[in-house]
Amino acid sequence: MSGWIEFTAALAAFLASHIVPMRLKGGLVAALGRRGYVAAFSLLSLGLLYWLILAAGRAPIVEIWPQQGWMRWLVNIAMPLAFGLGATGGMAGLMAGFALWAGAHLVANGDLAHVILFGLMLAYALAGLARVGRLRVRLTPVRLAVGAVLWAGAWHLHPAVIGASPMP
Repeated sequence: MSGWIEFTAALAAFLASHIVPMRLKGGLVAALGRRGYVAAFSLLSLGLLYWLILAAGRAPIVEIWPQQGWMRWLVNIAMPLAFGLGATGGMAGLMAGFALWAGAHLVANGDLAHVILFGLMLAYALAGLARVGRLRVRLTPVRLAVGAVLWAGAWHLHPAVIGASPMP
């Protein structure tokens, strides 16, 4: 597949993977168990998200706003905090970290495919936060340190795994 066709297929698969299991969750949990369901759903979601990110990078570039150096600095400052929020273990922390990841990447990637990708991910994360209710996240120094270590690993792997350098 190429260009917009692959991006559309990846986006449709990602969205379907979050709609269909909601309708079948009871049967899937009964068949796989709670942990099995969460593990399978998480692996499927990560795999499809990875495909979606790669497909966005392969889509034709339609610039909406130009990329500036400060935008990459924003991402590199936001990501340790996003990882730290995700490391809190709760759904609210995970959704807050996901929202921060998507929002920072939305600013830094001003082409149409990435605006669609990160805009939808930001909306999804904010909707998840709204469903969770209150945002009670204790961001401790240990969680911030874990976030910094995870960010450092992601920063070094980003060119090989995603295909783009996070360097400002």
